[in-house]
Amino acid sequence: MLSDARAPRRQVLVAAVGPTARAAHLGSAALTVALAAVPALVAVGRGHAEVSGPLVLSCLVAAAALAWAVDDPAADLLDSMPVSSPVRTRLRVVFVAGIAALGAAAVWLLVALGPGLPSERRERIPEAAAAAALALAVGLVAARRGERGAGAVGVTAGVLGTAVVAALAHRWPDELPTFAISDVHERWWVVAAVGAAVALRAGRDPARR
Repeated sequence: MLSDARAPRRQVLVAAVGPTARAAHLGSAALTVALAAVPALVAVGRGHAEVSGPLVLSCLVAAAALAWAVDDPAADLLDSMPVSSPVRTRLRVVFVAGIAALGAAAVWLLVALGPGLPSERRERIPEAAAAAALALAVGLVAARRGERGAGAVGVTAGVLGTAVVAALAHRWPDELPTFAISDVHERWWVVAAVGAAVALRAGRDPARR
């Protein structure tokens, strides 16, 4: 009985995948990731052995590109479907995350075939998580307030937010993480957790608040 009740929900969700994907800003996300990859491509093309800086930029921007998922340009059309706004947002996040992951993977593959991946590549994961969480948090808050271009605002906030934390780390090096490897580098996960908490709250269905 339970599986029979869930079947219509799955059918509705599957039916919403196509329209949601077509309405998502996948092109904007792809362009954002592509532009962020330019410095790494130039460094590899010129034969530079040190590409850590361009890779950090590529990872941060690719992660922050998730904020393009907060925009719901086809809301008036899709609201007629029995799929809530938070569900559509999660679908768009999955689509945009796929685009961002493919772009970032292409850059890392190119670097691996060129000068080789830097030894601290694992340390880029918490930084990227922080950028993604901050981007989604700010973007969702802006979208809930009806701001135009909430996705672009979120992308900017994801990149600048991590940059601000890294800049403040020079003032409080024992408390805040920076992009350099240090004893407090793992605190990027704390930044990511705070951003994720705000994003989850902002992304709730307004009707259930």
